[in-house]
Parts: sequence; structure tokens; C-alpha cells
Amino acid sequence: MISSDKKQLDKGMQEFPVQLVARDHFVDGTDLVIKEAPLEITVAYGKQGQRKKELIAVTMRTPGDDFNMVTGWLFNEHIIHQASDILAIRFTGNYAEAALQENAVLVELAPDLQVDFSNGKKFVTNSACGFCGNAYFDAAAHAGILIPFSGETKISLETLHRLPAAIQNLQGLFASTGGSHAVALFSFDGLLLKSAEDVGRHNAMDKLIGNMIKQQALPFSDCIAMFSGRLSYELVQKSLAAGIPVLLTRRNVTEGGQPIPIAEPKVVAMYAAACAARSRPP
Repeated sequence: MISSDKKQLDKGMQEFPVQLVARDHFVDGTDLVIKEAPLEITVAYGKQGQRKKELIAVTMRTPGDDFNMVTGWLFNEHIIHQASDILAIRFTGNYAEAALQENAVLVELAPDLQVDFSNGKKFVTNSACGFCGNAYFDAAAHAGILIPFSGETKISLETLHRLPAAIQNLQGLFASTGGSHAVALFSFDGLLLKSAEDVGRHNAMDKLIGNMIKQQALPFSDCIAMFSGRLSYELVQKSLAAGIPVLLTRRNVTEGGQPIPIAEPKVVAMYAAACAARSRPP
């Protein structure tokens, strides 16, 4: 059984007329396609009476759960550190056109939050990669805020082998469109804590982290992050920043994206899923 929030599903996909190939002729029909739309992120910051606004990012995402995604993204970019750093988030799109009402957000940051946008750094990310589009990467700055894992963790193999099927049952968007990625957070005993979907795997992670930040659940030091697809650099970096010690994937781990080198100093365990959960060509 597929479990997903119906409101988020409706926002995240659209029905289109199509022509289906049936042997030697075409048949008119419809198909559900996952949505991918731009979202502008503007922040208001500074002390009362000295507030400034700055457009800091444009990202492509699947509409739905946008406020959680923005919260998670701000945390993963080290602009905020906790839920109380955000006073409010609201849509500021073009309300004259329904399709554009939710294409821009304004984030009101806490007056005492120290931020610096003087270098004019802007983020332009696409749904394929959360790191692509960044002008540069300051490895030292990222390493300084990653939450190290300490302690001895024991997780049963039975739990690990159950999670690939568990996340598949949470992918409502994928079941309808075949076009999304998912991430789910589980306890060490395999209890589902939260899941998220998006056309971009990094967006799904931001949505999940943003939701958990609002619940003041950081760090996730006793959790497993289960990914539906490839485990790449930006996902490992986001997991480390949230203090997640165990990462599990239904697919594989990239070498070129360097998730393993960045994870080693922080003692993160990464597992590929059971062979039975993988899909390989003959």
C-alpha cells in the first residue's frame, strides 16, 4: 500500500493528454506527470528598523511542502541553525495568476541571527543536483559545522533489509508518475519517523530535515536515513550536517561525488541495500 499526503500529491503532479501506442495504432488517454517548477527564495534579515531583503536562491523543485524544503535548505546552507532562527515564511508570488502564486517565498529571519550576504553569493540549483550551480565550495567551512557521531551503534540486519521495501511503500508520487526520489528517516529499530518526496533527491532531503527541525529533533544521532536512489555527495553532506550516522540506499554510492571521503572523518556508516532490492539489467 502506498502512503502519502493526498494534498501534497495533488500539488506535485498534473494530468496530461497523451497518445498511447497499442500495437499498430494509437489510443487517446491521459498520464500523470510529476511537476517541476522554479521557486525564488528571498530572506529578510537584520535588526528592527534596519531590515534588508536579499534574493539568495532560485531552485527547481516539485511544488508542495515548500516551507519545510526552504527551512531545510537554509539549515543545510548554514544560514540558520534552529527553527527559532525563522520568524515566518510566506508566499510572495504573482497572485493575479494562480499558477504563479507559489513560485516565490519570503523568509523573515530572526533579528539577532548573524548572517552575511556581502559577498553577493547566490545559489541557482536544479532538481538534479543540490550542489550544481554554486559558485564555489568552501570545504573547510562545511567541515566545521558537521555534527560528529560518537558512540557504539547496533542495528540488526533484519531491520536494514526491511527498509528498502518500507520506503517503496511511501513513494506516492513515484507510484503515480515514476519521476520522483524519496528519503525516509527511521529509528534504529526501523520505526518510521518522517518521509519526503521530490523530483530532486536533495530537495526531498531538505523537506525532511526542515520538517524535523521544526519538531526540534536535531541532531538525528539515533536515526537511519533511507534513500530511494543514488547516494551522492550533497546527500551525505546534508546527512552529516543533521547528525545522521547511518545512510542506506536502494541503489549505489557514487565515488566521483566523494561521499565516502567526506564521511570517513565523521564516522558515518553507509550500506548498499540488499541485492534483492536492486534492479539491474540482465
